[in-house]
Parts: sequence; C-alpha cells; structure tokens
Amino acid sequence: MLTNIIKQGVTYSWLATIADYPYPASAGWSLRLVLNPRAGGSVITINSSASGDDHLIQLAASTTATYAAGEYGYEIYAIKSSEQYDLEAGQLTIRPGLLLAAAGTDTRSAAEVGLDNVRAMIRGTATQGVKRYSIGGRELERYSITELIQLESKLSNDVRGEQAAAAMAAGRPNPRKLHVRMGRA
Repeated sequence: MLTNIIKQGVTYSWLATIADYPYPASAGWSLRLVLNPRAGGSVITINSSASGDDHLIQLAASTTATYAAGEYGYEIYAIKSSEQYDLEAGQLTIRPGLLLAAAGTDTRSAAEVGLDNVRAMIRGTATQGVKRYSIGGRELERYSITELIQLESKLSNDVRGEQAAAAMAAGRPNPRKLHVRMGRA
C-alpha cells in the first residue's frame, strides 16, 4: 500500500481499500500511519480520512517538507473507538527533495560517494606506490591496491543494486536482469 520512498516537499495521496478485513471507513474505521525514525527522533503520526468505504491518507507538500531525512520503520493500524488492529509494517526512506535543496547539494548515495573516493584513492595510490611512511614520529599506513580494488568492487555492486532498485521503483525493468526471447528463424 505504501511507497518505500517519500521525498521532502512533495505531496502524497494514497487511497487504501481494505478488502480482506472488515474495516470500512463508512463504519467508523480509520487508518493511522506511524513513522518511527530508525536513528531516533520524533515519531510522525498520520490519520486517514473517509472516502466512502475506503481510507484516504494525504501528506501535503508543506508537511513532508518538515520531515527529517532518513530511514524509518512504519506501521499502519485500523482504529475504531478502543479497537486497534495492526495491518501492515515495513521500512521506508525519507529523502531530501530537489525542490527544497540548496544549490550544489550532493545527491549521491553513501555508496556512490564511497565509490568515487575509492577510485580517487586508487588513482593517487597508483602514482605514489607507497603504503606506509613516517614523518616526524607520526606514521601513516594506506590501503594496498588490492584492498582498494576489492572495496571498489563491493561499492560498485552496491551502487548497481541501488540503481536497479531505483529503476524498479520508477516502474522500469530491473537493469540487472537479461531478458532473452528465443524462437525459430
């Protein structure tokens, strides 16, 4: 029912039909969406409004603009008087929206930043060829080329995974899957 990404400063609207459960809005039931930041912070609670038997959950752009970016756990409850039933739970991410971003905001993921840094280190290490050195009693040890190449491979896979997830979330096919059609010529 819920998307896995919410961008700050964007309007969202979900119409929830709960066909498998007897919780129609017309009978006084409402839904409550609770967002809990995984790294700590203020819990966000959103209540639905009735739309016939369905439940309408709306988030105004001015409201999402105030949400702190980060990872959140969420739960959705059906509520009527003193009754409260758990319907759905999961994880979602609140991301900065470009509408609200300052000029020059870095929109890369942590994996993309790490990959760019590792590639820069590989270029710098390849030209210097020094792993450890000491200056004035202070010692510095660098990653070996082998360690950097392993880290680059891991971060490249992470970035490709993020790109595949973003493509699928946007309704495009998974770019990591190769589709083959076989037939007779």
